[in-house]
Amino acid sequence: MTDEKKVLEQVAGYLGNYVYLLLDPQTRIPFYVGKGSKTRVLDHGLEAKALTPAGDEPSSERSRKLDAINSIHDAGLKPEIWILRHSMGPEYTQVEASAIDLLSSFLLQPGDASRPLAHLDQLTNGRREASNGHGIETLDNIVAEFAAPDLGRAVPPLLLVTLKPWVEAEEMAPGGSVRSGYGFKSEWLNAKGMSEFAAELGDSVRCWWKLNQTRIEAEGIDHVVAVHRGVTRGLFRILSDTWEQNAATGRRGFQVSPVLDGPLFDQVIGEYGYRTIAKKRGDMSTLNYWPRAE
Repeated sequence: MTDEKKVLEQVAGYLGNYVYLLLDPQTRIPFYVGKGSKTRVLDHGLEAKALTPAGDEPSSERSRKLDAINSIHDAGLKPEIWILRHSMGPEYTQVEASAIDLLSSFLLQPGDASRPLAHLDQLTNGRREASNGHGIETLDNIVAEFAAPDLGRAVPPLLLVTLKPWVEAEEMAPGGSVRSGYGFKSEWLNAKGMSEFAAELGDSVRCWWKLNQTRIEAEGIDHVVAVHRGVTRGLFRILSDTWEQNAATGRRGFQVSPVLDGPLFDQVIGEYGYRTIAKKRGDMSTLNYWPRAE
């Protein structure tokens, strides 16, 4: 089995029944809403033209969609594919209809900041799907996540911190600062670079843990890595003289400095992140040391 086929099978399994948007990259405006299933992905790949079966679209609608796609291709570009919802049951037809109604009811303006969840402040709602992980993502990001290469072992010793979805919780952090929460925000998956969220991500990995400071220092671990969904997302240098212990819990933390470029960044984060070795069955640990023992 080729790596490409394996990635396609993994993406198909992840998507299940899905609803998607097609965006014109020239205007950043969606021009089509469709639905499909993992079978469609396996049989026809990830091309914008093929994500919806022809029989599920009126012929006139399909013709207009193909005209728009071809026009974008003629400009030397390709439509952006955003997955609006995935891993659904038969309700995906209703989700598609709701998205069409919504996008057909409001005037959409061109803009260069269009990406999933780029304008959270436009609504007073909180994010509701963060706990189930089926929210909006670009298809390119989903594919890149499954195609991420394995994290190499020829790197300096690292502390890996696995982050779950974001939790709002104000609390004191090392150095006397206050962090607004901890975990990983779903909108960070679609950010243009780690620098956009480095401060909050750093707050998530730096406290409060059941850590053996003596072991960390004895093993020469100078960096901590944020991991989400099995892929590395951020690299931080541990500031060695900033360790603190929480008097109430006995847990430890430290201050960090983000690493946004350089040789170690390229080895550990790179353009799309690196996939860490799958944990053994039943291993729910948040903290892991890298390289892991064979």
